[in-house]
Amino acid sequence: MTKSFKFTSILQNLLIILHGLCLVLVLGHERLEIPALLEFIGRTHPLILHFPIVLLLLLTLIFWNPKLSLLDNPQFSKSLFLVTLVLTGMTVLAGLLLAAEEGYVKEEFFLHQWTGVGLFWLATLWFVFWKKQKFSIARFFSTLTVILIIITGHLGASMTHGDDFLLAPFKKESRLKKVDLEEAVSFDHVIKPILEQKCISCHKASKQKGDLRLDGESFILTGGKNGPSIDFTNPELSTIIQRILLPIDDEEHMPPKGKTQLTSEENELIIAWINESAHFDKKLVNYPEDSEFFHLAKNIFVEDRMSNYQFPAAAASTIGKLNNDYRLIQAIYPSSPALRVAFFGRGNFNPKQIDELSDIKGQLVDLNLANMPLNDEDVRKLSQFSQLEKINLNGTGISGTYLDELKSLKQLKSLSLTGNPIDAKNLEKLGQLTQLEQLFIWETRLDPESISTLKTMLPETIIETGFEDKGQLYQLNPPIIQAKSGIFHDKIDVSIKHPIGSVSIFYTLDNTLPDSGNYVLYEKPITIDKNATLRVRAFAAGWLGSEENRSVFFKAGVKPSAYHLTFPPDNAYKGKGAETLFDLQKGDEDFASGKWLGFKDNDCEIIMEFNEAAPLESISLSFLSAEASYIFPPASVEIWGKTQESNWILLHAEKPEQPNQIRERKQLLLDYALDGTPYHQLKAIIKPINPLPKWHQGAGQRGWMFIDEVFIN
Repeated sequence: MTKSFKFTSILQNLLIILHGLCLVLVLGHERLEIPALLEFIGRTHPLILHFPIVLLLLLTLIFWNPKLSLLDNPQFSKSLFLVTLVLTGMTVLAGLLLAAEEGYVKEEFFLHQWTGVGLFWLATLWFVFWKKQKFSIARFFSTLTVILIIITGHLGASMTHGDDFLLAPFKKESRLKKVDLEEAVSFDHVIKPILEQKCISCHKASKQKGDLRLDGESFILTGGKNGPSIDFTNPELSTIIQRILLPIDDEEHMPPKGKTQLTSEENELIIAWINESAHFDKKLVNYPEDSEFFHLAKNIFVEDRMSNYQFPAAAASTIGKLNNDYRLIQAIYPSSPALRVAFFGRGNFNPKQIDELSDIKGQLVDLNLANMPLNDEDVRKLSQFSQLEKINLNGTGISGTYLDELKSLKQLKSLSLTGNPIDAKNLEKLGQLTQLEQLFIWETRLDPESISTLKTMLPETIIETGFEDKGQLYQLNPPIIQAKSGIFHDKIDVSIKHPIGSVSIFYTLDNTLPDSGNYVLYEKPITIDKNATLRVRAFAAGWLGSEENRSVFFKAGVKPSAYHLTFPPDNAYKGKGAETLFDLQKGDEDFASGKWLGFKDNDCEIIMEFNEAAPLESISLSFLSAEASYIFPPASVEIWGKTQESNWILLHAEKPEQPNQIRERKQLLLDYALDGTPYHQLKAIIKPINPLPKWHQGAGQRGWMFIDEVFIN
């Protein structure tokens, strides 16, 4: 027996064994227990899979090219075929062993598994028919083999890199172009793209390393076999932060060595996002100006013209002087020197108020005069604001006589003239505004022929002419609530504004939703002299009512002479202890700010003492509700009172209403009336929810309760 014959005989026997093993594994996959050695063999799958692919393609090239004579030597040809098939079988076998590891979902690798096995079978049939010299059939199977190589490779790449890996760079660029800073959301537009590029290939539906998925909010919060990905108690102990900071050679490092690594900027973004409470639905512009996450993220989304403002910022005192109840001046985004101005209250408008803006003419980029009573002469005043990019003159009554004066505003990109009596005689003046990117001329006196002419005059401008559709209604934006503080001692004035001056603003102060049957019409600033939840909505003919906006206002009355907590808050959210509840510093939506006390394992029991017993009318407790972060309203609240002559008396016992879905973060005020009795002591017993409800991703676990202030009047 020659050495070459013995070698091919070994290969043929090995090929038969591989076919048998692959068949056993593919049919008994779910019942396999893989020892460490076989687990090691399985992990060679991505290492060896390139060899059979190259050899199969090489065989195809040789087989179909008659000028190549490599197959003229039968023994060499047979050995080459068998080596290729054995490597193909080993690759399939390793893949089946790899799929038996935890973290892979059968439904997701099912097609890749069977196309891989099918490729092995087809290549073997190709060899069989070639060996029998049935070359036409062999060519047919060689063609099918190449097709299946492409399909199998694509399915495998989709599993490891994602379905749109090949086109992701183009999709990413397109997505970022459509999102500016004002619309960007912290998770969707900052964190999620990083996870999609660097993490989700190992932590998605088809591949869940460590039982962890990172392709959705609920999966991230649920975590994996090592617990939640994000630790809201101690953010620095979050699994994500710990893994991305490990040395790259550590087997627990994320992403694993050999995968595309996070950049230093991406590391900083993820860490800052988690440290600042990992908001999933918070807009970037709603972060405080000193937020590290905001300052890291804003550069991704700021448009060129926003990021290149070279002019200096206006003095804060100047902006403060110009702001009033009927004129709102604010930065277009935090820390930007560029300003936007909006006017409110048609009856209180005076054209001289435009002249007063001369102190900020070098910073004004967005001017909203919608529904203000203007004369055509007033339009001429706007030419002094050389940085203007956007002007809204909807419903101002101008005819357009001096619109050509705006051609000197080289930065002007958007002009809104909807609802004005502009006719064809001023068409030429409009046509001179060639710098415009957008022009809105709904409900003007321009006929279709004039509009067609205007489009010819402004070929680079998108001209919006609107449409008549009485059956389709659009929703108004919610009103804006303005007040100096959420806490007051005697009384406080609160203003409500809306960008559309003609809307009707309905409000309530009793924590009920304002609607057509339950409202107070806003006409002037509201004076509030007791604890109140202000809820506001905007309504207008031809529009859907807005979503509500709400603010809670607290009257700081009697401060106890002594107070203490029977049980300590969680160590991560202990603030200043009991002092936090009486320091008149309201917490915001960031529960890690130090202004909130967090309770999970202990009840919150507050005992308050009064040296001089005075008639007490009410006690109010301020809570945070953020279900996505496992923070719920209290499960129960008890209020007890004690006079010098009596024992503890139960005054109130309530089980606050619990949510049935994840909502936006909001603050909750619970008010309890007292009967005017001069209590010597008060006690509040507040229990956190335990366990979390079945609908929640943390069902069965203990929930959190966060409280920031107690007010007694």
